[in-house]
Amino acid sequence: MEKEVKLTLEMAELPEWLRLLPLGEVNLVDGRPSFEVDPESLAAMVKAFGVRGTDLVIDYEHQSLTGGQAPAAGWIKDLEVREDGLWAQVEWTSQAQEYLNQREYRYFSPVLRLDPATRRPQELMHVALTNIPAIQGIKPVVAKWGGEALTALTSQAKPGPEALETAAAPEAEDGEVCKEKARWVEELRARLEVPPEAPESVLWQRSTELFQDLAQNLDLPREATIAQVKGRLAALKAGNDQAAALQEELTALKDRLTEETSIRAVEDAIFAGKISPAQKDWALSYCRQDPDSFRIYVDQAPRVVPVGERLNLGEERDREDQGLTPEELAICRAINLTPEAYSQAKVEMAQAKKRGGDTRWQL
Repeated sequence: MEKEVKLTLEMAELPEWLRLLPLGEVNLVDGRPSFEVDPESLAAMVKAFGVRGTDLVIDYEHQSLTGGQAPAAGWIKDLEVREDGLWAQVEWTSQAQEYLNQREYRYFSPVLRLDPATRRPQELMHVALTNIPAIQGIKPVVAKWGGEALTALTSQAKPGPEALETAAAPEAEDGEVCKEKARWVEELRARLEVPPEAPESVLWQRSTELFQDLAQNLDLPREATIAQVKGRLAALKAGNDQAAALQEELTALKDRLTEETSIRAVEDAIFAGKISPAQKDWALSYCRQDPDSFRIYVDQAPRVVPVGERLNLGEERDREDQGLTPEELAICRAINLTPEAYSQAKVEMAQAKKRGGDTRWQL
């Protein structure tokens, strides 16, 4: 008869004793070199724990290294050297029990002080619940296979040679590196508004969702890479810079057109005899500040020169401007065209239009 093996997810009793480190070579999955656990290093860690004289904390995601809020998931009450490695007696909090039984947290990660010369552990600093362990081939803290608990060991149960490894931790070769990583995680939690007690898997899920939303807002597929996102942002920035440059050119052209209009309005007033040439600067200032009021003033002002007398200023201006409007003069200046050439082009276009021919012309 074929044997049926089932994976069950029932609530499992949390282990009281956990093997933190196996005896022998410990291989890591994150590219760092392996380290060695021998009887001497086991004895050194148990001795250091005794000298400390306090329980060691089990926190979430190494939050104790950040200096901020770091709620405990449990406490290590005792360390023991056994024939297959370092074992710890753990007292879990109710919150940690819920996380582990609901499989929101599955692994743990001790922080170790290594001898820099031999790369052998000398002291256990603390332990953290995590979902990203670094030791190769570790098993979850709580798992059931075929209805039989893998990791539930009582204080009386001694692991034999067939005992399965339940959890292990990455080395803390450099405490500063570990602290830096913890600071990054803490900062990311704050930016994504993920509470400290939430599993680290929630942090990565929120980060992925944020990146996918950003890609969609940039009209990219949700699976877009960071290079694609950066490229689209660079294109948007270039477009904004170009738009800003065009806006500056339009503003400058508008200012020039306004100035030309003011100059033409003042010269028309002088030509009409409404103001004297000596009042030109005052009139220009007045017209720039309030063109409508200046126009009303000119319409209502009496002539200040004898009726029928023409001013040479107007005649000279007409000859120079070819009778163009202020707007046409502004266009001439913008495209670097003389008033004479513009007037000639207007005449040619008018003649061509009368003939019914092609009204296109070249400057």
